[in-house]
This record gives sequence, C-alpha cells and structure tokens, in this order.
Amino acid sequence: MSLLAELKRRNVIRAAGLYLVGAWLLVQVAGTVLPWFDVPQANLRGLVLVLAVAFLPAMIISWVFELTPSGLRRDEDVPAQDSMAPQNAKRMDRLILIVAIIGIGYFAFDKFVLAPGRDAVLVTQTAAHVTAKINTEKSKLDPRSIAVLPFINMSQDKDNEYFSDGISEELLNVLVRVQGFNVASRTSSFAFKGRELGTTEIAKALKVKYILEGSVRKQGDQVRITAQLIDAASDRHLMSQTYDRKLADIFKIQDEIANAIVTAVRGSVDDTSRGKAVTVAADTSNLDAYQSYLKARELFLARTSLEESMHLFEHAVELDPRFARAWEGLSALYSIAPGWGITDRDYDALAAASAKRAIALDPERALAWAVLGQNETNAKIPNWQAGLALLDRAVKTDPRNTTAILWRSMTWMELGYFERAIADQDLCIRLEPKYLHCSTMKATSLLFVGRTRESLGLYEHSLMAGATQHHQFMFLMPRVMAGEQLEALTVFQLAGMDRALAIAMVAGLSDRTRQPQRIDALVAAIRSRLGSTPEELMFDADDGSYRVDMCLWLRDFYCLANAPKVSAAFLEHWMPGIPGLRASAGFKRVLDKLNVPAYWRAHGYPPQCHAVGANDFTC
Repeated sequence: MSLLAELKRRNVIRAAGLYLVGAWLLVQVAGTVLPWFDVPQANLRGLVLVLAVAFLPAMIISWVFELTPSGLRRDEDVPAQDSMAPQNAKRMDRLILIVAIIGIGYFAFDKFVLAPGRDAVLVTQTAAHVTAKINTEKSKLDPRSIAVLPFINMSQDKDNEYFSDGISEELLNVLVRVQGFNVASRTSSFAFKGRELGTTEIAKALKVKYILEGSVRKQGDQVRITAQLIDAASDRHLMSQTYDRKLADIFKIQDEIANAIVTAVRGSVDDTSRGKAVTVAADTSNLDAYQSYLKARELFLARTSLEESMHLFEHAVELDPRFARAWEGLSALYSIAPGWGITDRDYDALAAASAKRAIALDPERALAWAVLGQNETNAKIPNWQAGLALLDRAVKTDPRNTTAILWRSMTWMELGYFERAIADQDLCIRLEPKYLHCSTMKATSLLFVGRTRESLGLYEHSLMAGATQHHQFMFLMPRVMAGEQLEALTVFQLAGMDRALAIAMVAGLSDRTRQPQRIDALVAAIRSRLGSTPEELMFDADDGSYRVDMCLWLRDFYCLANAPKVSAAFLEHWMPGIPGLRASAGFKRVLDKLNVPAYWRAHGYPPQCHAVGANDFTC
C-alpha cells in the first residue's frame, strides 16, 4: 500500500485538516476575546507557537493510534475486521464541516459586527496617541523661543543684501535683550538662508515655537520692511505688518517690530516683561556710519574681504567717533587680523585702543572686554590672570557672547587646562550649534586629553559641515598613527607642501620604530632640500610665524627651543603623541617664555603636570 493510501486509511490527512481548521478558529477567537481582559499580546503569540509545535505530535498520534470503542489502541494491534477507521473518517468529515461553518460564521460576525466597533476604538486610540505625541513634541518647545530668519533682500541692488541681513541681526539682538525670550543664535538661524524649507520644518530643526521672517526693500532714502511672525506649532500668522518709512527712521522701525512681536506673544513671555516697551538704542544718528557698520559686520562675520571690512569699520568710526558698536567691531577685527595674515600694522595696539574707546562709550560692549583679554594673553609675555579676568568680565557682561566664551576656552587650552576648555566649548556649541569654530576647537581639546577617535570624528564632522581647516596639522599625527597615510599626504599637499617633502614627512611620521638615526637622517635630508637651518626650514613668509610642527613630529626639538618667535596661540607645545616632547628642554623653554609655570604656581597645575621643587615642573 502506498504512503498516501496509508495516510488516508489511518485518517492522518483528515486529522491534519481538522487540527488546522480548529487551530485557526481558536486563534481568531482568542485574538478577539483576550484583549477584553487586558491579556498581554505575548500570550496570543505563545498560543500560536504552542499550536504550531503541537501539530507534529498530533499527526504522529493519529498515525500510530486508532480511536476504538475501548479507547485509543495502536493501529497495528487492531484487526482489520474490527477497525473503526471508516466510521471515524465520517465523524471527522462532519466535524471538519461543522468547525468550518462555525469559522465562517465567526468570520462574518467579526467582520460585520465586531470589526466596525473595534476599528472605531482603534481610530480613537490612534488619534489620541498622535495627538498626545504632537502635544508632547509641542511641550518640548520652549513657549518663549523664537528664531529670526534672514530677511529677504527685495532691493533692485543685490549688493544691499548686507542691509537686509543686518536688519535681521539687529532685530535678533533686540529680542535677545527682552527678558523671557529665548532667541536662536544667528549662526543657527542664518544657516537656513536660501534653503527651500517651510517655517514648520525650520522651527522644528531650531526647536523654537515662533519664526520671524520678512523682507527689506531699500531705495535711496526710502525703506520698506515687511515682518511676519508665525506660530510654527500651529502654522498661524500672529503678525504681518509692512513699514514704509524714510531710512532715517530705521531704528524706530526696529523698535515697532520688536514691540509688535512682544505684544503678539505676550502670553508666553515672563510676567516681568509684560507691559514693558522694547527700546532700541540708536547708537548713532549718522546713517552713513550705520550702513558702513552693517556692511563691515557682515564681511567680518563671514571672514571674507577682511581688509574691506576693516576699511568700512574705520570709515564708520570716522563718520561718528561716538559709535560704540563700530569701535567694538573694529577692535575685534584688529584682534584677529594677524591670524589671517594681515600684518602691515601693530594690530595688537590698535585692537586695545579701539576696545578701550568702545568701553569708554559703552561699558556693556562685551566683545571689547574680550578683545582686551585676548591682548593680555597674546602679549609677548602673557599676563594670564589679567587676561582671564577680562574674558570673565566679557562673559558676565553678555553670557550669550560665544566669541568671548570661545576665546576663554582657547586661553584654558594654552595653559593646559583642557577639561575647562572643553566645558567652555560645550557651552559655546550649546548656545550656537552652528558655530563650527567652537566644534573644531573642541576637537583639538579632545585630542589633547587623549580622546583621539572622538576628536577625529568631531573634526571630520565639522569639516563636512563647512568649517575651515583650522589646526589641521594637529590632526596629522593621529591620522598617520591610525594608518591614514593617504589622508595625511593629501593635507600636506593641500597646504602647498612640495610633494617630495610631503612624502618624506609621511614616511617619517609612519616610522613607528622612531630610531634616532633614521629621524636625524630625514631631518638632514629635509634641511638639505629647503635650507641649512631650522629657522629657514620653519619660516612661514606668509604670516611671519615659525611653523615648528614638522620638527616636533620628527622629534627634532631644537627648532622649538630656538624658534625666535613663540606664541601661545599656536599650541604646538601641547601636541600629543610625540615621544620625548614634554621632557625636552624646548618644551620647558616655551612654557617659561610664555609665563605659564608662574600661573601654575599661583593657581594650581593642570592634571598632566606637577611641580618639581619650588621652581621646576614636569609634564
């Protein structure tokens, strides 16, 4: 007899059909009934799993045993004439039919009676869940938060874009001073300039409730400013006004817009701000000076055409010598000029004089205090205590001034207090997430404390976001040590280094054995190629500084010890991963020349250094 015939004779196929139909009906009923009693969904999955596992044993039983009037007996023990298989087959056919009819009836009852009610409950629950989620997202937004997007330049002269951007920032700065308002930073808001995104998407990205947008049309002595305040959570316009005025009324317009905004969202502002008018300080009555200032500031912030920006700031203070903000901007530009290769004047002295002039006119000019702090720490013999006190004064004057916070963090880095630097850099990033210079400086600090992988990740992320390759050479050593020789070679060549020299440098950095003889030979070869002395080798004619990076990587500390110009701002003396550097005479000479150990003895040593006797130290 064939297997199929035997399966039919023993009713195994019928048993399988009855089992499957019954199991399906059981699962359907359980799926409807169990939720009524709040039985966890896992129990239903357990039932399905048990039924699936039990299927095979059930089929084995139906093959081995036969149901007889005296109970279950092994099939082989039942004589053919006494077999109940035919009768059992008929009973099973009837049972399959009955269960199938019950199943079909249940299916119809469930679809046309139970399902509509269940679907209605599901829709209600889903709607409630979605509403709760939306309300939760809304509750996460600070009800007092606002972002000022760059106003669109509608003037026929496209060069007037500096004016529309300037008006946007002026309004932002006004709202920052309104107690109870949390205003998204300029770098965060202006990151959406020119991007085709709706206000809801922008508000979500910036985590703010309100968006202020608008346009500026300037022609001759006439200006039209349109401002719209949008509640992004409900996509509802709270205010939309157009101001047609003479340019001379520009500060009054800013005043009116700011007060209209505060009035529109008054319910969200702290009680202390309600009913108080917003006042916009004119700063200058000379419109030409004001426009020159706005254009200079935009160029300065973009770090483009710094010479032109300097000329415009100087023109602004020439037109109005009492224009405090222009003096402050000029002092900041003078302060950074040498770092950008502008060295035709004594910019340290000019920065200090301009900052003092700004403070004399307005003591609340935080950036001017920061410039004075920078002057103290960048002096030939730095006064760290005075510099930090001035930087603290700047941050206290304006706790949101990320430039002052960043400069203070860099002072901590120069002194070797890297954890303090990271704390300031985290604060800077929290206030202005798009301030990429804060991110690259934090990456450098992380490198100095040994968090190399995290440091490289943050640095690469910052570069991809558009940061300049600031301190790029700091990251070459860890790249080479991580086996990224090609990336290091590319950085050398992008910096303008001769290809043969770049290859020699990567080869020297990759030499993990670091045999002194081989290093000396490489240094000699480089000197032979570029010059006979470390000074000629390291001199950078573009900015007048001495690059000691290459000597340090190759453990030739002579150039560090004898470089005629030493500045804390270069930070080469803290470069990690260079065996023998911090024990070298050059390292101690640089720190002594920078007056660092004196500060340590008065204020405590950083974690990586400690005193040796009364006048010595080791790191």
